[in-house]
Amino acid sequence: MPRLDALWPALIPLVAFGFFAWRYFRNGSLVGALLGGRIKETIGEVSLQTRGIGSRVLRVQTLEPSDGGPMQVALAITTKSALSGSVTPFKLSQDEARQLATLLQRAGDAPSNNRWRGP
Repeated sequence: MPRLDALWPALIPLVAFGFFAWRYFRNGSLVGALLGGRIKETIGEVSLQTRGIGSRVLRVQTLEPSDGGPMQVALAITTKSALSGSVTPFKLSQDEARQLATLLQRAGDAPSNNRWRGP
């Protein structure tokens, strides 16, 4: 019979994997599992410039938090290349999303020779 202290190194990653798998199936997506909520709707996506082989996409989605709180905004940057891929998710409140939209609007309307001077 194996000793319990020999099983601990294998048990910890197994528990972590089981917890993440449970969150994935409960929330229905990788981004939902990472942010702790269910993706309700994908608002849109933007293809980002890449260097070399691969692609990057920025997705804007609405997120229903698991705790039943107010709707939130999920931003996810998905990077794909020949042998790898990654997802970088961000969770914003509705107020934070409005602030970000305002900043992006200002940046998009600014002349190219203007430097950022802060809020």
